[in-house]
Amino acid sequence: MTKVLIVDDESPVREAVKLLGEWERLGVTNVIEASDGDEAKAIIVKERPALVLSDIQMPRCNGIELMEWLHREAEATKLIVLTGYDEYSYMRRAIQLGSFDYLLKPIDPDVLNDTLERALVDVRPTEDDPILQIGAYIERHYAEELSLQGMSERFFLSREYISRRFKQQYGVNLSEYLLSIRMLEAKRLLETSRQRIYEVAQAVGFSDDKYFRKVFKKQVGVTPNEYREQYQQQV
Repeated sequence: MTKVLIVDDESPVREAVKLLGEWERLGVTNVIEASDGDEAKAIIVKERPALVLSDIQMPRCNGIELMEWLHREAEATKLIVLTGYDEYSYMRRAIQLGSFDYLLKPIDPDVLNDTLERALVDVRPTEDDPILQIGAYIERHYAEELSLQGMSERFFLSREYISRRFKQQYGVNLSEYLLSIRMLEAKRLLETSRQRIYEVAQAVGFSDDKYFRKVFKKQVGVTPNEYREQYQQQV
């Protein structure tokens, strides 16, 4: 089920987009509306749309603020900026925040549907297997505090679903996968840098270097210092 959310404080604009979009051809099953960013956030959390089309100038929470929120809280959701302001500063900020495209009002039907089609083709692999997105997120953010609950909130999926599908996809649970990524990076840093052990620990997401040493020895079989010494002897 593919859902699209249209966010604009002007009702005629929302209606125009709804009328111009070739939703059935594009496989969109539900087109939802919101009048500002705050309303959009609540809908996104509840409905989990694959794609958001958002105006920039809106009361309360504007489009830039909504994009910043999406960038932090719903990274897998694609966003198309929909606005009457052809200004470089807006386009630049939209690009920085990862927007898929930037459409100017009045809306051209052909441009709208071409952009929708490209965005939905891009987003559907994410819908088909969101677990791959979670795995990729862990690989980029391994140094941060990550948890099953945090992934559930960020990707709008239940903890049970993530836990079951993640193990099916990767053969280990989420915490084990995170640990394996951290250990690989720790070994790389021990091999290639002169960072102290506590600095390596912090770089891979451990606030307590004593705990890091204990975990490293359990996973690798030697202490971090021993690993570094063995590597240096080999090269």
